[in-house]
Amino acid sequence: MIRTKIILGSFGFVPFGVFATLPWIMGEDKAEHSLSFLAIYGAIILSFLAGMVWGWSHKKLNKLDLFVAIIFSLIGFIIIVLAKDYLLSSLILSFIAFPLFYLFEKNRSDMFEDLDYQKLRLHLTTAVSGCYLLSFLNFI
Repeated sequence: MIRTKIILGSFGFVPFGVFATLPWIMGEDKAEHSLSFLAIYGAIILSFLAGMVWGWSHKKLNKLDLFVAIIFSLIGFIIIVLAKDYLLSSLILSFIAFPLFYLFEKNRSDMFEDLDYQKLRLHLTTAVSGCYLLSFLNFI
């Protein structure tokens, strides 16, 4: 099953990589659209990750976990709203939210007992954060 998660996680990462590097390949005139897509796609993924909390094992799950999941989903919505007029703020919020969700998941989810899953999530979160860091260079 971990092989499937690795393959699907890698496919899910592809848009992050494409949207973060496209401005460097296609030039500045494409940067705003590509980075907007990066912010919006990231917000969708963040909301998806937050929604997964509702399916966690009930062994550790509590009301606070569900509340935190809703907060992350709302952050995803805010990122989308900000992407149109406040793109840099949207990207910064995304850059902060992904590692925070990783830490939340690592501390609360039973899935992190599987070291392969833990490693996969760390690599994906690090790679996504790197894409956001790369996107910041467009504003310098």
